[in-house]
Amino acid sequence: MTPNTRFPRLAEAAVDTLLASVQGNAIAMINCARTLLRENDQQERARAVCREALALAPTNAEAHALARPILSEGIGSWYFTMVLDTYRHELYARALRRVLANGGVVLDIGAGTGVFAMLAVQAGASHVIACERDPEVARAASEIIARNGFADRITLLPIDSRELNLGRDLPEPADVLLWDNLANNFLGAGCAATLADAKARLLRPGAPVLPGRAELLVAPVTDLEASQHCMGIVDGLDMTPFNALRGTDFTLGRDKFALRSEPVTLFDFDVTGPEPIRPDRSSAPVSLTAGQVDGVAQWLRFHLADDIAYDTLGEEVRAFGAQFHVVDPFEAAENQEVRLHGAHDTIDTWFWIEP
Repeated sequence: MTPNTRFPRLAEAAVDTLLASVQGNAIAMINCARTLLRENDQQERARAVCREALALAPTNAEAHALARPILSEGIGSWYFTMVLDTYRHELYARALRRVLANGGVVLDIGAGTGVFAMLAVQAGASHVIACERDPEVARAASEIIARNGFADRITLLPIDSRELNLGRDLPEPADVLLWDNLANNFLGAGCAATLADAKARLLRPGAPVLPGRAELLVAPVTDLEASQHCMGIVDGLDMTPFNALRGTDFTLGRDKFALRSEPVTLFDFDVTGPEPIRPDRSSAPVSLTAGQVDGVAQWLRFHLADDIAYDTLGEEVRAFGAQFHVVDPFEAAENQEVRLHGAHDTIDTWFWIEP
């Protein structure tokens, strides 16, 4: 049965009446959130009802078990791996100390857990205006910021930065732009449009941007877990035609593939200059080592300063993997020359290999 078909869509007044009838009963309230609200695409209201129910019954274990899937729905697992990436934090802290040597106001876009906003205060920021558009993430981050004693120096707003109003939310243009990139291709989550807007409206001229630049690196690779990602002969039956329907890209850990060439930089995104990111295409020749080529791996090297770079495929990194882009598999000969191609439309990337 597909989502949103188990329960009929009800009029708003009917939903209000049913919710009112169970007010004060934590379990019944959460069950209404599950059946009436979430199934009728009212996720944020479902979360609000769950929070109200848990406030009524803070020690009720069943209520917490029922509410947890609703409160955590859509919250990426990457938050938990990223916050454990202390190497990444160390690099950002070093870069922040440089640009905040004389203090200043920081605009933090995509605040997430709030860890970078707190690092900015520790590095010397006089104040941080932090934006986080997911209201549930913003709520948790606000609690973290207050618990760690930063509430007087960090203002966390549960909105998209493009909704910020200069003069209302941000008294004056910010001195530093800090933004957290969650996408393995640099461009995800509307990065290009968001950065262009912030630079045009919310920053003082020449304000530092962290990170200010990112190289997008690629290489042909062997998928060491190909059997998990494609079909072959199963019980004597040829299942390979179904591979045409497999996902075009997915994330692989660095120990799950083997490089078949030296990596090359296909795109070098510089967000410090006046020009916005525009759609682009690029290609580069590579010389292969012998072995199966299953796809193209793509990862990033963030430049936080001239001498501070964060390579998402580094040994110390916990926050990212490589994005694996599927190609028709072929057996490469030693020193075989091929050409790697890539393109992006400022939102998505795609890659392919040609002789």
